[in-house]
Amino acid sequence: MSSSTTTVDREKECPFLLRIFFRNGGHNPLSQYTIESVPSDELSLYTWKNATLEEIAQLIEQVVPEARDPDARIAFRLIYLDSERARYNSRELGRVVPANPTEDQKKTLEACNFFIGDYLDVAIFIGPPANIRNKLVGRDAGRARTGDRFGGRLGNDRFSSGRNFGGSAYNRDNNSRYGGRLGGRRDRY
Repeated sequence: MSSSTTTVDREKECPFLLRIFFRNGGHNPLSQYTIESVPSDELSLYTWKNATLEEIAQLIEQVVPEARDPDARIAFRLIYLDSERARYNSRELGRVVPANPTEDQKKTLEACNFFIGDYLDVAIFIGPPANIRNKLVGRDAGRARTGDRFGGRLGNDRFSSGRNFGGSAYNRDNNSRYGGRLGGRRDRY
């Protein structure tokens, strides 16, 4: 990574178009990036090379409801064209966790060796990371077999009582008794 960053006067310099492709629960497969096509869920925004991952995550939160979840983690991946092989490659840039700030959130696009024309692939994860979830499953085997019946997360007891905390214990749209989810989303607001 580049250690020196260029000073950008955002009042005088023109921003560039940044294309961001997002997916809930994981990154888009690299095979979806071809010369002819890209993934369908796209955000386009204008920014500068000194924009941080945290700034970009805040813009994503304004548009993608899942990114506003208190347990959300936003993972960034750089997608760039390998001109020698005529195919796209990727490189992990870092994660932004609004509830638990990380060092990655202060990385700038320039420090990540971003070039105008590259893409960002963003994965939005909700709930604890897999390694923590596995520890919770081992600790509470009864809940691991049945899952959290009320649409919450493993180990998060505030949802296990069946009380309504912004979601719905009974989803009228799909007649699901416990789900509170419609199409993989929980409407909490």
